[in-house]
Amino acid sequence: MKQNFWKIAEKIIGRADVVLEVLDARMPDLTRIKKLEDYTKKCGRKLVLVVNKIDLVSKSTYSSIKKRYYRMDYVLFSSKVPKQVNNLIKAIKTGVKVSPIRVAIIGYPNTGKSSLINTLSREGRAKASSESGFTKGEQLISGRAGLMLVDTPGVVPFEDRDEIRLGLVSGISPSKLSDPDLVAFKLIDIFKENNPAVIEAYGVDASLDSEEILISIAEKRNMFKKGGVADENRAAIQLLADWHKGKIRL
Repeated sequence: MKQNFWKIAEKIIGRADVVLEVLDARMPDLTRIKKLEDYTKKCGRKLVLVVNKIDLVSKSTYSSIKKRYYRMDYVLFSSKVPKQVNNLIKAIKTGVKVSPIRVAIIGYPNTGKSSLINTLSREGRAKASSESGFTKGEQLISGRAGLMLVDTPGVVPFEDRDEIRLGLVSGISPSKLSDPDLVAFKLIDIFKENNPAVIEAYGVDASLDSEEILISIAEKRNMFKKGGVADENRAAIQLLADWHKGKIRL
């Protein structure tokens, strides 16, 4: 898998004029692939970070992203805000003299690559799905304003395939995680630090530790195993599903 990923990535980057790395605004640092960024720059290709799903974050997180990324070539983006498309096209074209411009779109599964391509394309040919791994093969798509879009599978670098990371960035569906409670504990810790009001919205005391919070959520949602024991696994899957669908946000 490691070899296949980099073979595909190097091929796509080599064919492109501009590389868009699509990040999830809820966890942009976790969805960056630094080795890919370094290779893109080494090849002399223009790299633009597309911080996608910006509509799913709070104003404070929005401001935090702008402060952290202000030295980089990036665009804050949401497919639900059509006027942001013009900002993205401008970022792609700035400093690039060729036409048409070949644009490689790369990122983790479920960062919103297909939705981005649909927004940039003339015909919306890329299929979009909330199920990880939906895009199966490379597609070349005619885009707006003289762009040619290269879509690629949401392949994850081998060294980044730990379950907690993938569970947090929607790279694995919650129901397919082997230990959803461990991923949920990490997500709860993130909310406790950055937005405890989300935990309280479940009717749970945010001052409890992560396991107690998950047990309390299970009890509030009437999720019990035989014998009346709180079903932490079901609660974890529900919490992560709410996160993946954007029902809860930082």
